[in-house]
Amino acid sequence: MGSLNKLRLLHQVRKNQWLKPSELEELQNRKLRAMVKHAYENTEFYHRKFRDAEIRPDDIKTTEDLYKIPFTTKEELRQNSLGSMLAKGIDLNKCHVTETSGSTGIPTKVVYDSYANDFSKAVNLRSHIENGLKLRSKWVVFGDPNHFQKPQWFQKLRIFSPNQISVFDSVDEQISSLRNFNPDVLDGYTSSIRLFAQAVEEKGVEDIKPGVVFGTSELLDKETRKYINSVFNVEMVDHFGCVELNRTAWECSEHMGYHMDVDSVITEFIKDGEGVAANERGQIVYTGLYNYAMPLIRYNIEDIGIPSDEYCACGRSLPLMKVVEGRTDSFMQVPSGRIFSPIIWTTIMRKIPGVGQFKAIQEKKDLIRLLLVKNENFAENTVYQIEHDIKEVMGQDVEVKVEIVDNIPKDKSGKVRSAESRIKINW
Repeated sequence: MGSLNKLRLLHQVRKNQWLKPSELEELQNRKLRAMVKHAYENTEFYHRKFRDAEIRPDDIKTTEDLYKIPFTTKEELRQNSLGSMLAKGIDLNKCHVTETSGSTGIPTKVVYDSYANDFSKAVNLRSHIENGLKLRSKWVVFGDPNHFQKPQWFQKLRIFSPNQISVFDSVDEQISSLRNFNPDVLDGYTSSIRLFAQAVEEKGVEDIKPGVVFGTSELLDKETRKYINSVFNVEMVDHFGCVELNRTAWECSEHMGYHMDVDSVITEFIKDGEGVAANERGQIVYTGLYNYAMPLIRYNIEDIGIPSDEYCACGRSLPLMKVVEGRTDSFMQVPSGRIFSPIIWTTIMRKIPGVGQFKAIQEKKDLIRLLLVKNENFAENTVYQIEHDIKEVMGQDVEVKVEIVDNIPKDKSGKVRSAESRIKINW
């Protein structure tokens, strides 16, 4: 897609946030009808799902009709072939293909065509620009190097151009590379930013003073928010979403909740199969409105959210949601004193063939117990590679015990986490 079209998309989504609620509703319904028709006519998966439920695209006219469509689960994405999820005629060579973080221990491929990738970036940029990102801000993003995309021509001119920092780098390396850069904006995995903030405070680093800090990819707890705010003297801005749908909600400077990106995704909050009332907890169910390469309709991401009936003091018409707070007991500290964020596990494990699902449990500072569900690619050296790769990242003095199991137990919330620590961290 040409640069003018990308600018047009960014201009359009920035306008959308100020539309009247009735205009946003009509925009959403129009996009929903088009997506449902497309998915039914062009994907094997949704054609079959609609047929089995005895519904046709004409039965879905507004968001009020969504209840007629069965949910799409993460398990279905894993069990069905990628080809059955993709629209007819999609050329993967012309698409952006990525993987979910695998917070349940099983990553899943996600495909965006060029338009969807550009629209997704526009929605993501909107939430940044509205919170202080400027055209030429010195912008740093902490993330998984496997997800880093090649810079486009305008980014080579330092226009909306993030400096991408690997979460695999030690905090000393991160500080060293950023001292001279002195970023205006810190962005990326919340847990990585927390570890970076801790190192900045401990080492008395005074020449890294971002004006804005964005957190993403992990649920943000009050203690982490308070700590990062105090170190950098900012009001941290949190983003919410998932790889399958990208940005879906974000905070503004009012911090009254998370603005839902209703022009790109429909968000439902479901309990016992039905929508919940305002201020009640429900499972988040998404329907994407722009990715025609790989439609996702009523996709249950297994996160919990709370819809709000308030409107933000900022004046935007994008409705609000509240997010149930995250947990800090997924961080791990090894004998060297280094602390690892939970995101590190998916970056280690996704590269190892034979891993169907996993959960890393830290029993002691020098003992990691890894529960492993095998898949069809499991081989004789899979366990050796797991032990080797974990030690390579966390240290040779960490003992790794791999246990082959049939399934991974869920925690009390019903979710399966990929990482859990049973030791107290010395922050």
